[in-house]
Amino acid sequence: MEKYKVIERSKDTGSTYSLLNKGMIPGIVYGKGTEPTKIAFESKILLKLMHTGSFYSTIIDIDINGKKEKVLPKQLQYHPVSDKLIHFDFLRVQNDTKVTVEVHVNFLNQETCPGLKKGGVLNLVRREVELSCNANNIPNELQFDLINSEIGDSIKISNITLPDGVIPTITDRDFVVATLVPPTVEVETKPAEEEESTEDSKEEKPEDKKEENKEDSKEESK
Repeated sequence: MEKYKVIERSKDTGSTYSLLNKGMIPGIVYGKGTEPTKIAFESKILLKLMHTGSFYSTIIDIDINGKKEKVLPKQLQYHPVSDKLIHFDFLRVQNDTKVTVEVHVNFLNQETCPGLKKGGVLNLVRREVELSCNANNIPNELQFDLINSEIGDSIKISNITLPDGVIPTITDRDFVVATLVPPTVEVETKPAEEEESTEDSKEEKPEDKKEENKEDSKEESK
């Protein structure tokens, strides 16, 4: 695993504003039973890690002045106006540290899934599942094979194989992760004005019939 060199923040490293101007993002590393450490991470490297798709479930090895640390990203803070990243929180972890992470669910064989080939739609109830596990046992992703899935099927957490020692944080029910639903059928409707004109042409108003009867009686009297 690649190690990323960071700097420890002090009075000599300057203010938060000056660090941001130098392309560094200030942050903090904390952990149970340890003192928090203020650090700064190079902006372009941190942003690259953030866009890997599994940022919050990936252990990062960092080097703080020669001291190696394993950390797990926990929180990012953005500027309220510019929306730029301005601060981060990392959790200091050991291999046996219990962590809570959200892990992406990948659905395999969508191109050969019988239900999808019949026009069904995969409705994702949860794109990610929150899991509890040791820091050294975080899965990169969860997988479910759609090779035999039909329209009407529900994929629940019990249908997904989890690694040993990994459990969902929701334990009181077998929750749904995705469903395979029928295709949406659009019903063509006529505009209201067109419907009204059609009804008018099919059925004459009672007043119109009365007027016609009056005209007919006048003609007969003549």
